[in-house]
Amino acid sequence: MKLYKIETYLPKEALDNIKNALCQLGFGKVGNYDCCMSWHEVNSSWRPLDGANPYQGVVNKVEFATEYKLEFRCCDKDLQKVVESIKLHHPYEEVCINIIPLYVI
Repeated sequence: MKLYKIETYLPKEALDNIKNALCQLGFGKVGNYDCCMSWHEVNSSWRPLDGANPYQGVVNKVEFATEYKLEFRCCDKDLQKVVESIKLHHPYEEVCINIIPLYVI
């Protein structure tokens, strides 16, 4: 079984909703545990370009804000469901989801 680290960036007001949705589906498994997730504040910036409909910010102006980075492990068979769940509950127009292969010993 291949394992991956999932990272996504989100506004504080979406953190509990996304964590709870993932936990209800049993994700964040480590051995005999589930809901194993970490999150922390990060400083972020972005500039919505023409045609964007930003959740926060103004088109063509750089925005600076505090976001949360949520991270957890996921096995390959659950990747698609995890991505779908994050996108379903995430308020951003463009959702950043990093999927990083892990070497587990």
